[in-house]
Amino acid sequence: MAASIIRGRARLCIPQQVWKTSVRLATDTYYVLIPEIPPDTPETNSLMRIGELPQFSTITPDNVITGCAKLAIEYETRLGNQLDKLKDPSLPKTFESVYEPIEEIAVPLNYAWRTAKHLNYVAGTQGFRDIFQRIHLQVGRAKNERWVSEVLYYAGKEVNADAANLTEFQQRLVQLYLLEGRLNGIELQGNDKKLFIETLRKLSEEKNNFRNKVMICQGLFSHRVDDFSVVKDLPKSLVSMMAEDKTKPAQGPWKVTLQNNMYFNFLEHCSDRTLRWNAWQAHNNRASVNFVSQHLANHKLIETIRMYRQDIAGLLGYSSFAEMSMETKMAGTVENVLNMLEVFKSKFHPLAVEEIKVLQDFADSNGFHDKLNMWDIPFWRRKHHDTLYSIDETEIAHYFPLPKVLDGLFRLCNRFFGINIKENTTCDKWDSHVTAYDVSDENGDYVSTFYLDPYARYPEKIGGAWMEMGKERSDLMGTHALSYLVLNIPPPVMRGRPALMSFKDVASLFHQFGHGLQQMLTKASYSEIAGQRNIEWDALHICASFMVQLLHTPHMLRDISSHHETGNPLSDSEINQIISASKHLSAFDMMNQLYFSAFDMEIHLSKTHWHDVMTSTWESYVPAPLTEDNYHPCSFTHIFSDQYPAAYYSYKWSEMIAADIFDAFHEVGFDNQEKILAVGKRFKDTFLSLGGGVPASEVFRRFRGRDPSLDALQTHYSVK
Repeated sequence: MAASIIRGRARLCIPQQVWKTSVRLATDTYYVLIPEIPPDTPETNSLMRIGELPQFSTITPDNVITGCAKLAIEYETRLGNQLDKLKDPSLPKTFESVYEPIEEIAVPLNYAWRTAKHLNYVAGTQGFRDIFQRIHLQVGRAKNERWVSEVLYYAGKEVNADAANLTEFQQRLVQLYLLEGRLNGIELQGNDKKLFIETLRKLSEEKNNFRNKVMICQGLFSHRVDDFSVVKDLPKSLVSMMAEDKTKPAQGPWKVTLQNNMYFNFLEHCSDRTLRWNAWQAHNNRASVNFVSQHLANHKLIETIRMYRQDIAGLLGYSSFAEMSMETKMAGTVENVLNMLEVFKSKFHPLAVEEIKVLQDFADSNGFHDKLNMWDIPFWRRKHHDTLYSIDETEIAHYFPLPKVLDGLFRLCNRFFGINIKENTTCDKWDSHVTAYDVSDENGDYVSTFYLDPYARYPEKIGGAWMEMGKERSDLMGTHALSYLVLNIPPPVMRGRPALMSFKDVASLFHQFGHGLQQMLTKASYSEIAGQRNIEWDALHICASFMVQLLHTPHMLRDISSHHETGNPLSDSEINQIISASKHLSAFDMMNQLYFSAFDMEIHLSKTHWHDVMTSTWESYVPAPLTEDNYHPCSFTHIFSDQYPAAYYSYKWSEMIAADIFDAFHEVGFDNQEKILAVGKRFKDTFLSLGGGVPASEVFRRFRGRDPSLDALQTHYSVK
């Protein structure tokens, strides 16, 4: 979705003696406000040196404050000067005169901001978390001016009139600016424009209200457990998480909360059905009238958010918000999305019904005497999974020592894509366990660098796994791509022994590295379209999903597994067990995701009340009862406050495209190195190199020679 309109200039929360900004008046005249500009320079603040890798040991919270302030000031001032120049009708409006000056000021500011963001995630207790919270919104607002400038928009139209003489990447960048400008209401006039801006402001407020209410309600719930029999069969890690006294987890009391890693774990392992229901109903009634008083409930806010979005879409000339959303999606049209959902529903729903029937029979045979409800399914699913598959996750982890997994992943990248990954032992790091790697192409030429931070370090480092850009490629500025790969696996338990990864951790690594390959191998010339920037939202997870599908093959599992003591790889039977286990209740999972996708689309297409949409859509998709106490849309932040409105289908769309890509490799045979390398080169030259520099649908056609097929994902799930 387009950036929000924000009027006025950015105000960084920094010490007054180092702040200065520019203010644009109604006449578009710029004045500079004193006090003084921060004295920082590239020589005194490494955050401002874009031509080298970050010098983490020299970066302090003060460096972040003053460096970002200086760069934001320069950005605002120079952007204002650029806009003034573009008003001159005698100035030729070429790509070079319009956009390259923006590239020159955006790359340094983005690099400083991204470095600060990264340190906020991995070194938060050193002061970087507080500092980042003070600067990131303001920096974003400063950069947002380029999307809402009429002068820049109409200069871009003049550049676009000569599109035939632009390079492919230049055309893509111009189209980005024109689309973002139009979606930000630049072409609106008079009362329509005023109404658009006011509606967008109200929508932003209500989205924040929605999110905040969910967060407050999530924190309100806890259930105290004093009976040891309730927790005695739970995993030790879960018991420790629940214990009020972390130093004596076996003594209790224990507390159940709605924290994600606790809540889902509890549903899977708690044998007390009443306690499961209690946690489930609290989770699915966050910010609903069933959970809290009216002032913390979101049931009315859902309709308000829908109304504002429809009003915005209508002002811009769209029949619905969903139609407007398709402007920035690979799917292109609402009809294409609905067709995918309908086809997959017809194929997977009968299988999901059968899966739940089998699970019901299993539960009945083990003494359960009721119909399975949503709070029962996770528990009985785990029991059924453990019965079907003789997989000891602790034992399996012995076959996935981190060094062996990384070696296999890097060899895969060489074999499939012709790239080489080698450790960089000379660069500066933020923690002693961090490793840096340089990436070179088939000719040995340096391409990019990425850092790996593998181990959990709570509370200094936040949980989760991600791979984010630290610096974009820019030919104009001479910068190479830089990325951060962050995991949170347990560190080695003994000196001299490697860290062991669960299979879930291995899958997460492959998923994130799929994102990283697009970031590191980009050949797009300009930072705004380099790597994963400007990739359509429903295409963003394609490479990540492809890497996970690649992992779930006997060839790949055999190649990356090796017992850390004996050196033996996983046996064929163990590999088959892992692959089969990954598909346990996969049709049911598919239908759940399709339900959320269909609900999201219908919410942004129709005017039917959200509760009626929920009821009818659930009955059509989910083969489990919808109980009266289920008000999960009131906490559906993905679509009502975050980045997935009319876009939740993106997860399955990306998976569908990834399956089609996977088939191209499978068709030539994984043992045929010559043909695999040929397909891999085509994949690298399209998906990994072009990124956001070419429309995703065109990228796919260049790789596959046709439009995407719905069949590949069904084959991946063994559906005919």
